[in-house]
Amino acid sequence: MVITRLKVSNFKSFKDIDVNLDDLNILIGGNASGKSNFIQIFSFLRDICVYDLRNAISIQGGDYIRNIKNKKSNVLSIEIHSNNGYNYPLDKNKVLSHLKVYETKYKFEIEFTKEDKIGFRILNDVLTYKFNFYSLENKNQKWSEGEKKGEGEVILLNNEGTINFQLKKQPNKYSLVKNELIPKFILKALSEGIKSSNIMLETAFSIFPFRVLNDLFTRISIYDLDPRLAKRSISISGKADLEEDGSNIAIVLQKLLEDKDEKERLFNLIKNILPFVHDLGVESFVDTSVIMKLKETYSKRNFLPASLISDGTITITALIVALYFTSGYLNIFEEPERNIHPSLISKVLDMMTETSKNKQIIVTTHNPEFVKNTNLKNLLFISRDRNGYSTISRLDKKKEIKIFLENQIGIEELYIDNLLGEAQ
Repeated sequence: MVITRLKVSNFKSFKDIDVNLDDLNILIGGNASGKSNFIQIFSFLRDICVYDLRNAISIQGGDYIRNIKNKKSNVLSIEIHSNNGYNYPLDKNKVLSHLKVYETKYKFEIEFTKEDKIGFRILNDVLTYKFNFYSLENKNQKWSEGEKKGEGEVILLNNEGTINFQLKKQPNKYSLVKNELIPKFILKALSEGIKSSNIMLETAFSIFPFRVLNDLFTRISIYDLDPRLAKRSISISGKADLEEDGSNIAIVLQKLLEDKDEKERLFNLIKNILPFVHDLGVESFVDTSVIMKLKETYSKRNFLPASLISDGTITITALIVALYFTSGYLNIFEEPERNIHPSLISKVLDMMTETSKNKQIIVTTHNPEFVKNTNLKNLLFISRDRNGYSTISRLDKKKEIKIFLENQIGIEELYIDNLLGEAQ
């Protein structure tokens, strides 16, 4: 698991949300309920890291990043909790020791104002790391084998570009100082500060020395697969990693098929869902472009060109590649069930459940089969309240839902009949 909790205020259709996230998260809700806006939160955080805060706001539509109904507040805030830890060895007064960061919390608040040239000012920017402190007997001993001596907490505060460092909580009987926790080049950067228009997430401070947030958000993938694009030939100079629309699937397959082990793994995964697939290949055109091709068990002699391959087959192939053959901490899929037969949804969900042990997964869907086959604890329901604000709730926490289930009424039936909102 990577992101354990997300708190957001005044973002698009959300006024205030506070949601806990699991390894696998299936978001359901009606049209215009806020599913896409929820995904845009992660896109916004990624854009801050890749570009900067000013450009990220512009990409989200400028002032339209705020909730237009919430006229009482010009403040937008986001708080992220992560348990993606980091191990850090120390040598404290010749006592071998080790830090294990077990929680990272980051919060920033910005106020939109016409008085500033950039259109906003930073109200709050705080980065917190919580760690366990272990004492080791020798250099070869792993931190997990050491004796826990206590806990600590590191806080970085950004005050108009000046970064203040605090050790709020010290391990028992051990007094740590800056030099033992932060490399010299980071300490130098801390003393020099940052621009008053920057937040720590868009700077090197977010990787000091625990390296979590910046690396996390730059490695988010938000897939909205389009099989029509994947059917076109693509230049061989395209990206090696799968594009978020799946358009370069031919390039990715070409590289996978060159590796014997990867090829066998890919075929086993595909045949588990699509047993009629006999072979996959990639056709080259004058060494300038490539296109996907497929051979079916019904006709083993000839490959079918991409234009004759079904949208569902291409979508499932791209899903498998995204789940099993890409790196990253968080994979987001927008309505992956499109073009896939309902009978295959449970197998797709099984793959997502399996891969969520290694990377966090978020899915938006309208499909009742997803709802039916998903563990209740992994379902998130998004709806609009009476004032038009989007709200998020976990269905396994609702007593009314449990009563329905005890009376043999399936969660998918409640979803289809639009009764989940009434059961809140």
